[in-house]
Amino acid sequence: MLKLFEKINVQKAILFLALLLVLIILVELKYFLSGLLGAITLYVLTRKLYLKLVEEKKRNKNLSITLIIFLIIITFAIPLWIILEILIPKINEFLSDREAILDKFNSIRVLIENNEFLQRFDLTFSDDKVLQLVNKVISYIPSTVQWVGQTFANIFTALFILYFMLINARTMEARFKELLPISKESKKFFMRENAALITSNAYGIPILGFAQGVIAMIGYSIFGVQNAIFWGLLTGAASIVPVLGTMFIYIPVCVYQIASGDVSGGLFLTLYCLVLVGGIDNILRFTLLKKMADIHPLITVFGVVLGLKIFGVMGLVFGPVMLSLPGILFKIFKIERSLGKKEKAENALEISEPLKSTKMHD
Repeated sequence: MLKLFEKINVQKAILFLALLLVLIILVELKYFLSGLLGAITLYVLTRKLYLKLVEEKKRNKNLSITLIIFLIIITFAIPLWIILEILIPKINEFLSDREAILDKFNSIRVLIENNEFLQRFDLTFSDDKVLQLVNKVISYIPSTVQWVGQTFANIFTALFILYFMLINARTMEARFKELLPISKESKKFFMRENAALITSNAYGIPILGFAQGVIAMIGYSIFGVQNAIFWGLLTGAASIVPVLGTMFIYIPVCVYQIASGDVSGGLFLTLYCLVLVGGIDNILRFTLLKKMADIHPLITVFGVVLGLKIFGVMGLVFGPVMLSLPGILFKIFKIERSLGKKEKAENALEISEPLKSTKMHD
């Protein structure tokens, strides 16, 4: 028993030093952090497919990994193409026509001035303020293009790391489990919970964006919004920001419709967006995402906000995982304590049985 205790303490010390070393390396190589987190995410998502191809179907390891990487590239290529070829040029085109923007804002100003209810709110704005806002939005376009470039670099890094993770999948997992100074039950729980969280966010966020984008696109088409497909894509992309993301797009669209003279259409579109576009977010978070991983929607929301600040785009996945870790570790503590009590009871029983037999002989 004493030797086992000493062995666990040595394991803990080695694990602590290893984690400290990894932390120092990550700080020094923080530029590659998103790529590493991306590789971990892709490994969790593709692990079952890879093992099925290699272990069940007896396919070649390198060919299997090549197929998986090809599928990943296709998956990423489509949204990146939409951003570069559709969204950014359209936004640039829209913002470059400043006279048309001022004309629309003047229509909104007239609407406010002629409405007694809206006059109660301080919604006045000058042409200079409008142009300042437009210039500020334009200033974000180069950084968006730069972000796309960084994303390409991160994808390349992630795929490079993923290759080595998959080719040594079983060995890597066995070594990782050996380093964890906890019981087999706790190891299984830890691996299962983290995999579920990563899968839930990696699949859930695109599903949410797609659902909200399509519903918004349908609404924009029904109520006669110009460039409904473009605004639908933008609404879907904005869903990355939890709760308020889509509102930053559909509220200005609704106001624009009202200012253009279609008051009833604009009001009905506002109601449509609030109920359906906003509602589908809540429905999917409390049903689909909760089934994939038993995580409270608030943890997802705050985790994404925190994760984006710390990890960048990969914070969408690892922010909620990070916020969920205290709960996971607490459950592991309960498992370990329960196993410890069980072991003590078994040891006490082993000691008491020889004593009983000795008394009987006496």
